[in-house]
Amino acid sequence: MIYKRNIEALAKKNPQLAALIDSAAITGRYKVAPSQRKDKLPSLIDIKYNKNFYNNIDPYRVAEQDIKNRKIRLPDVAVFLGFGMGYEIYEYLKNYPHARVLIIEQDMELLKVAFSTLSYLDLINCTNIFFIGSPNLRMFYPVLFSFFNFNTNIYFLKSVNILEQPICYFSNKEYYLSALQLVKEAIHQVLLLYGNDPYDSLVGIKYTLRNIPTIINNPGILDLKDIFKGKPGIVVSAGPSLNKNMHLLKDLREKAVICAADGSVKILKNNNLPPAHLVTSLERVIHTSYLFEGLTEEDTKDSYLAACPVIVPETYANFPGDKIIVYRNFATFDWLDIKKGILDIGPSAGNMAFKVLEYLGCDPIILLGQDLSITDDLKPHAEGFHYGTQQQSLVQGDIIEVEGNYQEKVKTNIWYKQFILHYERDIASYNGTVINATEGGAKIHGTTIMTFQEAIDKYIKENIDTTNTIKRALKYPKQKEKEKQIKDTLKKLYHAKKYCSEIIDICNDGLGKCAIIEEIFGRTSFKPEEKDTEVYKKNLDEIMKIPSKFSDKDFYFILMHYVQSIYIKIMQDINNIKYSKDDGIEKDTMLFLKHRELFSVLIGLINKLVEEFNVSIEIVEKYQEEFLAEKENNKN
Repeated sequence: MIYKRNIEALAKKNPQLAALIDSAAITGRYKVAPSQRKDKLPSLIDIKYNKNFYNNIDPYRVAEQDIKNRKIRLPDVAVFLGFGMGYEIYEYLKNYPHARVLIIEQDMELLKVAFSTLSYLDLINCTNIFFIGSPNLRMFYPVLFSFFNFNTNIYFLKSVNILEQPICYFSNKEYYLSALQLVKEAIHQVLLLYGNDPYDSLVGIKYTLRNIPTIINNPGILDLKDIFKGKPGIVVSAGPSLNKNMHLLKDLREKAVICAADGSVKILKNNNLPPAHLVTSLERVIHTSYLFEGLTEEDTKDSYLAACPVIVPETYANFPGDKIIVYRNFATFDWLDIKKGILDIGPSAGNMAFKVLEYLGCDPIILLGQDLSITDDLKPHAEGFHYGTQQQSLVQGDIIEVEGNYQEKVKTNIWYKQFILHYERDIASYNGTVINATEGGAKIHGTTIMTFQEAIDKYIKENIDTTNTIKRALKYPKQKEKEKQIKDTLKKLYHAKKYCSEIIDICNDGLGKCAIIEEIFGRTSFKPEEKDTEVYKKNLDEIMKIPSKFSDKDFYFILMHYVQSIYIKIMQDINNIKYSKDDGIEKDTMLFLKHRELFSVLIGLINKLVEEFNVSIEIVEKYQEEFLAEKENNKN
C-alpha cells in the first residue's frame, strides 16, 4: 500500500520516472534493516558492495551529521546526487524549509525498495522538489532545465549546492559525474535563455516596436490553434540531408502542413517544389531579409511568413506573400496586449517551426533536413542555400562531436548543440509522435528515426485540404479594431516613458545613498567610528531595499526582458555576498559596490530604451495619421 501511494503520486508529477521505477526488477541487491531507534527507522544495505548507507544504531543521525558538516551558507537551491532512504533530503529541508531541491537517482531498484518501505508523499507532492532518474542521462535533461529555470532559482545559479549521497555516489560515480556535467549544461542553457547582453535584447525590443504597424495589420497564429488536430506536419530545414529527400515533398502539399525554416525557402524554389504553407523566421539581423530576395508573389502563393516581430522590418518587406504574427514568450508582447498568440519558441527557425506545428495540433511532426550537424567536408547546409553550402561562420571556431542518427558521432558546433537541446525540451512536453526523417545528422532524443519515405507511407495518407483550411481560419483585423489598437499602443508607449523616468529617479536616489557610504569609507579608511557606522548602515539598509521596488508588473512588462541579463547577474552576486561572507566592513563594502553597479547600469540601459520609445512613438503617430486619413478618404 505504501508503494502504491508513492508511485501514484509520482506518476502525476513525473510519469516517465514512475514507469521506470514500476518496471524495475527487485534483484535482492538492497536490504532494508530496522535500526535500534525506538521507531525502528530502517537503514539500507547494499549487498553487492557490502556497504551500509547509514548505520543500524541511528541512521537518521548519520544524515543529520552529513548536512551539518556541509556548512551550507546559501541553501536556496540544492542538487542531491543519489537518494538512499532520503534522510539527507529530509534533514536539509528541516534546516532550510524554503529550499528548492533536485534529486537525481540512477538506480530504479533502489527507489523501488525505498518507496516500498517508507511514505515519501510529502517530498513527492512538494512543488519545490523535483525527482529525476534514468539509466539514460539525456532523457531527463528537459526536467533539469525546467528545474533551474523555475521561479526564483535563476537568482541562485552561482550558488547551487551539490550534495552526494556517499554510498550512491561510490556505487555509480561515473554516472553521477556525467549527471553533474548535465547539470552544468542545463544551468548554462538557462543563463543563455536570459541572455548575456542587454543591448542584444534591446535589438529585439527595437524591431518589435518598429513593427507595430505590421503587428496591427495582420492576423496572428492564434487563429490557427488546433485546426489540424491529429494531422501530419512537416518541419523543413536547410541541413545537408535535405538534398536526399526533399523531392518527396512534391505531392504532399494538401496531405500535410509544411512549415519551413526561412533558410529553406529558396532551396525549395530552386528544386521546383511548391512553397511551404508557413515560413518561420526569428533572427533579428538584416542578413535574414536577404533569404527572401528575388522571390516573386508566385513563389510565395498561399505561403505565409509566420515570423516573430523581433525580425528587422526589411524581412517582412522582402517576403512577397502574406504574413502571420507569432509572438515569442517575451514580456514585451504581453505588455503590448495586441492578441496574436504566444509560443515558447526556441533559438532557431527550425525550433520555431516545430512549436508552430504543435500549436496547430499536428501529430505526428516529421523533421526533414534538421541535421544540426556539419558534414565531413564542412557543409552545414543543403545545395541551393542562399549563403552557399559552406557558411564559414558555422564551421569556424570549436567543432564538437555529438551522437548521430546513423553514425556513432557527427560534427556540430555550439549553436547547433543549443538547438538540439531545445528540441529535446520541446519534444518532452509534446503530447504526440516526433519522427526524425532527416536521414543523417545529429540525434535528437525523444524522436523516432525512420526515412522520409517510411514516414510518408505510415503517416501521410489522406487529403486534408491544407491551403483552404488555413485561409478560412485566418481573421484579418477590422478597421475599428485597428484604430483602437493604435490608440491603446500610443498610451502604452507614453506610460512606458513615464515609468522609465520613475525608475531612473529611484536609481539616482540609490546612487546618492551610495555616495554617502563611499564618502564615509574614504574619509575613515574603511574604519568608521560608531556615529559614521550608524549613518552608513542606515543608508546600506535603504539601498538594499530598493531592488524590491523592481518587482512590480510594470518593471516586468516594460523593462525586465531588456535588463534581465545584467539584473539577474548582479542579483546573483548580491545573494552570493549576503550568504558567503561573514558580517563586517568587507561584506558591507561589497554589497554597496554591487548595488551601485546595479543602479548605474540600469540608468544607462533605460536611457537607451527611452530613445527607442521616442522613435516608436513617432512611427505609431505617423501610422495613426495615415490610418485616419485613409479612413476619412473612404468616407468621402
